[in-house]
This record gives sequence, C-alpha cells and structure tokens, in this order.
Amino acid sequence: MSPFWSSLFGHLRDCGRNATFFMFALAGCFAVVALCIVVCQSELLRFVLPILSGLGLLAVVWICVAIRRARVRRRERLLRPSLSDDELRVARLKLQKHRR
Repeated sequence: MSPFWSSLFGHLRDCGRNATFFMFALAGCFAVVALCIVVCQSELLRFVLPILSGLGLLAVVWICVAIRRARVRRRERLLRPSLSDDELRVARLKLQKHRR
C-alpha cells in the first residue's frame, strides 16, 4: 500500500466512529452518482421519475407526521399535574430554609 493510503487509514483509525461514518457516506454518494449515471443512460428514466415523485410525496407526509408527533409530545411534557398538599408543604419549607 502506498504511503498516502496508509497515512489516510491511520488518521481515520485515530478519528474513531465519525471517520467510519464518513467513509460509508462517501461510498454511498459514489454509489448514488453511479446509479444516476446508469439510469440516465438507459431507458429506465421514464419509469424512475414517477417512482421518485411518489417517494418524495411519502417523505413529505412522513416528515409532517413526525413534526406533529413531536409537537404533541412537547405539549404533553409541559403539562404537569398539580402538587399535593404534602408536596406543597415540603416545597415551601425548602424555600424558606434557603432564604435564611
């Protein structure tokens, strides 16, 4: 192996998990570019465009549902039940102790 590749892999090994993720992402980008080139050069393009529009629509719907669920969870988290009389008494005692 050339010194360039050995130093690159040595550096990536020192970087930890982020470097592994980067290498997989880089390989995935190259695979997507190669797949796009193959699809554009063949007759598959007329079949792929309707599928991509359908997948895009599904992605938009999925994102809207995820945002709605997150907003509902945030609202539920903000709602807190009122404290019981005993809990209120203990909280008041703690506040009075800190004032002195």
